[in-house]
Amino acid sequence: MTTIPAQYPDPRLTQSEEARQRARRKGIRNFFKSLSSHALISFFGLFFLVPFLWMLITAFKSNEDVFHTPPRWLPYGNVRVVVNGQELPLYNVITPQGEKQLAAVKIVEGVGTFVDPLHPDQVQEYEIQQGETKIATPVMHVSFRWQNFPDAMNRASRPSVNASFWVYFKNSLIIAFFTIIGTLHSNAPVAYAFARLKFPGRDALFVIVLATMMLPYQVTMIPLYLFFNNILHWGDTFLPIIVPAFFANAYDVFLLRQFFRTIPEEMCDAARVDGASEWQIFTRLVIPLSVPVLATVTVFTFLWAWNDFTGPLLFLTSPKNFTMALGLQDFQSQRTLVWNQLMAAATVFTIPIVVAFFFAQKTFIQGIKLTGSKE
Repeated sequence: MTTIPAQYPDPRLTQSEEARQRARRKGIRNFFKSLSSHALISFFGLFFLVPFLWMLITAFKSNEDVFHTPPRWLPYGNVRVVVNGQELPLYNVITPQGEKQLAAVKIVEGVGTFVDPLHPDQVQEYEIQQGETKIATPVMHVSFRWQNFPDAMNRASRPSVNASFWVYFKNSLIIAFFTIIGTLHSNAPVAYAFARLKFPGRDALFVIVLATMMLPYQVTMIPLYLFFNNILHWGDTFLPIIVPAFFANAYDVFLLRQFFRTIPEEMCDAARVDGASEWQIFTRLVIPLSVPVLATVTVFTFLWAWNDFTGPLLFLTSPKNFTMALGLQDFQSQRTLVWNQLMAAATVFTIPIVVAFFFAQKTFIQGIKLTGSKE
């Protein structure tokens, strides 16, 4: 049996040297721990970005390149040359004299008519493929098709519709704008009342308001449709989508109330001593201090209104009133689908969301951090 001798600290090391070594080892452990955490977060972040990147890259491809096998990340296009004033695609063609780069005048039933760009008077015909050997292959290069975006936005979701995606984009902006206005004007006063005003049954009423968050939209969908369409006759208008935003909802009321409760009560008491009314305290003191949470509510509301599909599907029937979400679904349901233009329209649909979060991210994150800090 082998006996392992006990290891003792080197008596030559002083206590200060041992402390420095421990601190160094702790620093190295913390460094690798932080590095592994950031690497893991970066990996999952990139993993979730892959579908968006694929959509963005596909928006720049030709429709033929979308179905290329195997799939290619970068968009490729056929190199084109001008011959006799005509722009023609360039091909690598195997000829009896060797491989040449020729411009294709036309290709009919597997036979191509080619012309030499250096000698335009030399026109020859070659089969595109003989057996399993390709005689003519297109000369490709990385090419971003920016024209996909105007082509997508200027077209209708289907041939029988007399409305382009620019109309859908405008409709989505109108709905999102008025939904934000209604949400901010209706939820902020209600949240302030629950946070600062004292009245009988306040807490019980707040619990009832929160309970409505557990009510699925599918339960209220049919009553809302009958009410707006059959009683108010608001069918095929934006009103059934916009008007409910002017009535407070439980989620935003809770978010705003939590933030209002973090504002020191002493500031409100000082304003009351100076003769300010509750409305003046709310508009001149609380609202200016609540920019972070108001920005958070604005971003959430914009995301919800911009991405909403069920509401427009339920109430809008005329294509001229379609939103972007509804127009994209209508475009996707067509028998002949132009995928590159669909991805281009989807990219345009995504841009306002990215821009909104980019400009409001600082106040957005600050509002999220503060809304749950006090009960």
